[in-house]
Amino acid sequence: MKNVLLIFLSLCILSCSSDDNDSNDNNPDTSINSDLVGTWVGSTTSDDDPTNIGVQTIVFNADGTGSITEVFLLPPETFEIELTWYSDATTIYGTLEGEQDQIGYVLSQENMVLQLTFPEGDVGEYVRLD
Repeated sequence: MKNVLLIFLSLCILSCSSDDNDSNDNNPDTSINSDLVGTWVGSTTSDDDPTNIGVQTIVFNADGTGSITEVFLLPPETFEIELTWYSDATTIYGTLEGEQDQIGYVLSQENMVLQLTFPEGDVGEYVRLD
């Protein structure tokens, strides 16, 4: 899996989206899939050093807020960023630091496994913690 920076970058790719897509109040075809709400964890590696393995945690709150946290042990580093999000049946629309992007998703194993497909084609797998 890629570094949380990959998620940050992928969520920034479509930063030129119009203001009409920045809120699910403005787009009645979107909502929050309650099956996504919760804490998800997966492993990640540093883009700078593939031997540097970390833990990536994504939190999707029911109110459309959340966070992404990545913790590396060697050297000890922690990255955290707040996000807003909404979804449809196959896509999560996320906004980090004002930048919006679309990430495909698939839930499996009774909604305990989340597979994310980023715009550049990378795939990450996360397990539900709660």
